[in-house]
Amino acid sequence: MLRGGKAPDHSGASQGHRRWTSQRSWILPERTRVVLPSIRLFSQYPGASTLATHTIACSDTSVCPPQHTRRKVGYRVLGRILFFGAGVAACGSSGGALAQDAIPAGGDEETPAIVVTGSKLGSDPQRQARSLQILSSEDLASRGIQDVAGLAKVVPGLTFTRSTYGVPVYSIRGIGYFDNSLTAPPAVAIYIDEAPLPYSALSTGAALDLATVEVAKGPQGTLFGQNSTGGAINFVSAKPTDRLSVGLSSDIDSFGQFTNEGFVSGPIAANLKVRLSARYERGGDWQESDRTGEKRGGKDLLIARLLTQWNPAHNLDILLNINGWRDRSDTQAGQLVTLRGASPPLPQGVQGHPAGVRNNRLADWSDDGTFARDADYYQVYLRVFYRLENLTLTSITSWQDLSRDDTSDSDGTNFQLLQSRTPGRVSIFSQELRARLEQGPVKWMVGGNFQRERVKDELALTIKDSSFPFDAIQTKTRHRNRSWAVFANLEVDVTDRLTLEGGGRYTDERRRFQGCSYDGGDGSLAAYVGRVATTLSGTTVNIPAGGCVSLSDRLLPAVTHTEFSDRNWSWRAGLKWSLHPAIMLYANVSRGQKSAAFPTVAGTVASQFAPAKPETVIAYEVGAKATGLGGRVRISAAAFHYDYRDKQVRGKTIDPNIGPVGALVNITRSSVWGGEVTVDAEPLKGVDLAAGMNLTSSSILGPFLAYDAYGRRRDLGGEPFPLTPKWQLFGNMGYRRTVGSGGSEVFAGASIKYQSGTNADLGEIAALYLNPYAIVDLRAGVTVNGGWTVQAYVTNVADQKYGTFTSTVSPDVNVRFTGMPRTFGLRASYRL
Repeated sequence: MLRGGKAPDHSGASQGHRRWTSQRSWILPERTRVVLPSIRLFSQYPGASTLATHTIACSDTSVCPPQHTRRKVGYRVLGRILFFGAGVAACGSSGGALAQDAIPAGGDEETPAIVVTGSKLGSDPQRQARSLQILSSEDLASRGIQDVAGLAKVVPGLTFTRSTYGVPVYSIRGIGYFDNSLTAPPAVAIYIDEAPLPYSALSTGAALDLATVEVAKGPQGTLFGQNSTGGAINFVSAKPTDRLSVGLSSDIDSFGQFTNEGFVSGPIAANLKVRLSARYERGGDWQESDRTGEKRGGKDLLIARLLTQWNPAHNLDILLNINGWRDRSDTQAGQLVTLRGASPPLPQGVQGHPAGVRNNRLADWSDDGTFARDADYYQVYLRVFYRLENLTLTSITSWQDLSRDDTSDSDGTNFQLLQSRTPGRVSIFSQELRARLEQGPVKWMVGGNFQRERVKDELALTIKDSSFPFDAIQTKTRHRNRSWAVFANLEVDVTDRLTLEGGGRYTDERRRFQGCSYDGGDGSLAAYVGRVATTLSGTTVNIPAGGCVSLSDRLLPAVTHTEFSDRNWSWRAGLKWSLHPAIMLYANVSRGQKSAAFPTVAGTVASQFAPAKPETVIAYEVGAKATGLGGRVRISAAAFHYDYRDKQVRGKTIDPNIGPVGALVNITRSSVWGGEVTVDAEPLKGVDLAAGMNLTSSSILGPFLAYDAYGRRRDLGGEPFPLTPKWQLFGNMGYRRTVGSGGSEVFAGASIKYQSGTNADLGEIAALYLNPYAIVDLRAGVTVNGGWTVQAYVTNVADQKYGTFTSTVSPDVNVRFTGMPRTFGLRASYRL
């Protein structure tokens, strides 16, 4: 039900911008004992003692039990993590220095080092024979980046958007997968410390308290983790430190969003260290109703992580990671772009609603509900790292669980043309084992992993004011997936300048699916589909209110049960040639495969639940990397060509009872070619420059007959991929100067991102086109005697009007989801 409103059972809806806060270390004397009262702010806020229970009603016990109750992590569980971690850290106030971390990308903040954990075979991205970009925590903080969406500002070729129902979608060099389903397997794999997050919806809290972020481009899977066709993003968390270290920071922007963040880290016993991190974002209503002036869009997001690192022996490291997040933020409302012709005609108020407004803030939504996220996530992760001379053994065990019940109003009006509720739950267990040996000129690695998933994904739509002849529809799906894989990689130094590389992966997976769409509870859809089925079959078909309405081939309502199994190979071969100690050339060819995908769509025909079959990419890449001026200039360039088979896209199909509806389709053949260049330089003391360019040209090859976004069957051959801009340009400049003799500094910086236009869906429909845009951000501040740091910033200085996604959310309207308007802010941090 819509909270505060009326809607049929099982169908109604019930019940974004971020700022990075610069983190600084607070190093205290070993004998000093400190208890931080300010840590309490993360666990003491309204509602901290409540634990909600929510019951989801199900009208068909074959799809879900008669009464399914989920317990939410809520404030209490995260509060306990924070309270326990703060107490442990406060107790660990003294002790001698411990051995240096053996876990990659960890250790003391005073001795930072870039370690490419994704490669397993090296420590310098300039020596890696692949497109790999690494950003340190300082890079992210200085540019105001704290999530994957922000990475799209600084990583050439990476794009980010959210689907109509808020599911994150990542794409690298045109290789991505757009779908509204919770179970949409991404083409770009996401990891936290190499532990996979198999679905994009799990990545909300990944960017908390980081050491580095690694972005690998092109097919992945022969080194660790999962198969992917587009690339991988690995968030490397900051590890516990050898001495007590504390960082606190706070941020407020012009829309009233507060962000408080902090960490405390250090030893609590001999060979035992911990690190507690947390961030809380609250407020920031940036959207405004173009009808009433009411505001919404604020954040209510809590993220926490407790790391415990134990070194029982000099060659054994054990890292336990307990993390979670709770999100109650508003979902973004759509902005009406155009009204489409409807029969019967839409209500008079809809026809007169403002459309085509060019203002990022303006949107509209219904008055009869609260539309927000209601998601809770936790992960328990154990990494064991054991070294014997040249042999390294690694074990990664992960358990994660997400429960959600989000609601949104996407139609851009105050009418119920499309309101959604998306209950769901994901439970995932994964285990990975790896062995790596470095012996003279030969380095090899073998490994394997196993993963088991159980997923419930539902979609309830309220559409009573639309042109549909019924008021609501609800889809319920269940997924049980199992996969295992073995992989190996070999690197051989043929000479001191020439190195050959190769790797392979064998994957076996099975996906089981069941699903059906149901009447919304008032019987209108059941009666409508029953009449159609009776007419077509010649036999009376009666469907009860709330019953399954998805018709089988025999024109009878039935829950669809499907199983898909696949066995496949991925591989990679390459070489790198050190032309000069500072110049390297490389060439690669690789094959990647992405899993089949089942949709969660509203449909009255069982065939709409057919999966999109696996997609494959054969990627060719050549590149060069150079370092000059004593390491103060680093250049990386690459050219690539991707041969794409069976690309999975969100398209349309014709439901004979409803009309054009969303469906998963495969594009038989397509291709991508392009190139990119990145430059990082420190030409003068205190001056940092960075620039990047990406060209990505995508094309659907040959004749390809399919339905466009409006449900018209056309030849789509020759079109570029949706949401794939051809050009991306990036630039960043930073300046820092010491003033006085006490270590105080002043600093300033600017960054820019340009993205060319792209269409948001198949068919190159003008109403769904996203215009090109350029975003400029500015920042300036001061650090006083190495302690206080205060920074002012402005994002989107020119208040550029731009959209991130445009959609035909229903046959009645096209809507746009906009980017953030101009925002001013102030952040402060302190270190001692």
